[in-house]
Parts: sequence; structure tokens; C-alpha cells
Amino acid sequence: MCGVEHISGMESFFYAIESVDQKMKNLIPVESDILIRKVSTKQSFSRSLEKIGQGEINNDYESRKDRIAQFQKRIRSNQVTLSTILSVIREIYLLKDKGTVERQMMNELLDTVSREYAFVFDCDVEEARKTIKKKLNNKKLLH
Repeated sequence: MCGVEHISGMESFFYAIESVDQKMKNLIPVESDILIRKVSTKQSFSRSLEKIGQGEINNDYESRKDRIAQFQKRIRSNQVTLSTILSVIREIYLLKDKGTVERQMMNELLDTVSREYAFVFDCDVEEARKTIKKKLNNKKLLH
């Protein structure tokens, strides 16, 4: 359950995100810099996965540090979308010289997207991860 709440005695409003599994409510100030994105629908998730192989890969980075900073900037934007996250995963996945930080970032993003996929499509997280990785391994991506 999600919504916006006002707590009496406080001036600001809060996003209220309630976990059904853990019976816990999180309140996040509306003006917080924490990024919140709506969960994808089946249709939008499917479209994003179909587009995963499209678009150019940017290989024009001054350094590995610059490349990591650019990845972080893209995924921490206030307008971050599932397609953006998938494009970062794809770009890191295709790197021949990815380092530990990039590998960790890719795995964390893949875990997050896999959990969202599992929720949206009502399946196991491992099944979701395999589906997404299959799209990454699609032969069209490698050409």
C-alpha cells in the first residue's frame, strides 16, 4: 500500500510505503532526494526488455572512474526509468574491461530489476533473473 500522508504537528508531507510481507510502514519526506519510481506494468516491462538491445553503447569515457560516475548519474536521476536501468545493465554487461565496482553495480541493478520482474509477473526471483539475462545474451546484442 502506498500513498501520501501528513503527520499532525509537522509541516511536510510524506510518501507512505507499506510492506505487506513485513507489516512495516516507511515514511519518506516528499522533498527528499531519495529516488522513487513506480513499479512497471507487465506491458511496460515487456516493452523495456524488448528494447534492451536497441540504442548505441557509449564507449567514449575518459577513464574507468568517469565511466562509473556516468553510470551512477544515469541511475540516480530523478527521472530514472526501467529502460534507463536496463540500458546501464546492458552497457556494463557488454564491457570487456569491467572492473569490480562495475560488476558489483551491474549485479545490484540486476537484482533490483529481477525482484521487480518477479513481483510484476508473479514468478520466482531466480526465474526473473534468468529471463533478463537471456535478453542480455540475445545474439542481436553481441553484433
